[in-house]
Amino acid sequence: MENPTKALIFDVDGTLSETEELHRKAFNLAFKEKKIDWHWDFKLYKKLLNISGGKERIDYFQEIISTDKKVLVQKDIDKIHQRKTFLYNSWVKEGLLKLRPGIRKIVNMAKKKEIILAISTSTSFENVVSLIKSCFDESPEKLFHFISTGELVSRKKPYPDLYELVLKNISAKPSECFAFEDSRIGLLSSKAAQIPTIVSPSIYNLNDDFSEADFVLGSFNYNCLPLDLKNSLSS
Repeated sequence: MENPTKALIFDVDGTLSETEELHRKAFNLAFKEKKIDWHWDFKLYKKLLNISGGKERIDYFQEIISTDKKVLVQKDIDKIHQRKTFLYNSWVKEGLLKLRPGIRKIVNMAKKKEIILAISTSTSFENVVSLIKSCFDESPEKLFHFISTGELVSRKKPYPDLYELVLKNISAKPSECFAFEDSRIGLLSSKAAQIPTIVSPSIYNLNDDFSEADFVLGSFNYNCLPLDLKNSLSS
């Protein structure tokens, strides 16, 4: 019997791994090094995660939230984000992150069944590489058929562009795939691309509205997965 699931498409931050606290730490250290009197605590960063992309997040904070005078031009934002990215990836390479429970098993079972694996993320390709190499001990290109990152589209999540780019490059229909997400902004992106979506909230998104999701799980552990997907992975 032909496998009904052709592809699994994964978000990265919060989905493959609980990365956001490390991102937050890197932002705050980059601000401190640049002598900028900003500190993003958990509550504030949760709000900022509704803005896709690190540079966009800095700009939004400066324009909308900060009570300081606007001081950063785009060149400054680029430099701060570059330093933040360096710090984050240095810590990832040190092994400070691990995969969320269930992710490794899903990926390994999908590979054995020759189900296509892909990534759809607003983060940078550099961030994807460091996480995959650290957690899977191999390059992402060997593990994933296509990697759709924020550099490749003009509109990041919650727009569908990142997912639509995946579908185009793996020649799949939305109904042949499952998307894996952890946040409402990611869910809106995958559902705008009409892809059935499995959500397991990350620590920053436990209270998000996931009413549009096809499945909302407490974790990505195999036993929690929907029956159709378990059948595809094990049949």
